Amino acid sequence: MEHHDRDDVVSSSFVKVLPDGHVDLNDLEEQLAAQTKRCLVSLMHANNEIGNLLDIYKAGEICKKYNAIFHSDTVQTVGHYKIDLRSKPVHFATGAGHKFHGPKGVGILYINDNIKVRPMIHGGGQERNMRAGTENTYGIVGFAKALELADAGMEQDSAYIQSLKTYMIEQLQQQISGVQFNGDYNGRSLYTVLNVSFPKTERSEMILFNLDMQGICVSGGSACSSGADVGSHVIRAINNNPNLVPVRFSFCKHNTKEEVDDVIRKLKDLL
Repeated sequence: MEHHDRDDVVSSSFVKVLPDGHVDLNDLEEQLAAQTKRCLVSLMHANNEIGNLLDIYKAGEICKKYNAIFHSDTVQTVGHYKIDLRSKPVHFATGAGHKFHGPKGVGILYINDNIKVRPMIHGGGQERNMRAGTENTYGIVGFAKALELADAGMEQDSAYIQSLKTYMIEQLQQQISGVQFNGDYNGRSLYTVLNVSFPKTERSEMILFNLDMQGICVSGGSACSSGADVGSHVIRAINNNPNLVPVRFSFCKHNTKEEVDDVIRKLKDLL
């Protein structure tokens, strides 16, 4: 959350997180109530590591109450959930094509009509005078088509992907001892993400590397930090247990139950 102390100085603060990984909206309200200047609030609609879903409308109403500008990172949810931005107090929302089988490297920024933004890149009149430079036409067309297909199949695909996640939770609980799950995995959570913690042993410490060798793509943190071995700041914030090794599994409409069975078999061999 950012607020202006003086005209030229921007200071920021973090909003607290509850033990189940959800954003503490009471803390958000208390922080906004204590500010004298106008604030910008930026919150993820869904966390990319543990899958927790924010009540975007409730957060927006709190921002509206204190005249704060509200940006939500909706990268994980565009194409997977119906998001009605027209009638809700969200000023900015961001999305990315590759999250719903569109091309990589193309995204969108939604800007509410009530907000006026100054461009950062000046020159040509592209992107409604907001960003000069040649547009990525193939990316834009691919993004739009992928979103159209995702929207058309949303109901069917979401039910199927959720069934895979539920099946994997059951299989892990039945077949691997000491397994734990991070975040609100069975509640307000993405159906595409499952974050699992395994008891730390010599074998489980190498789990990411070994699964990769077996052709299974998983991560210990977010994809953004996959090259850096610093552990996950998200897991640290909710469950800082050094005796557990967190692994994020992701699901999509092209995955199958047989693949889940294969992963469980390989996990049993590795652990």
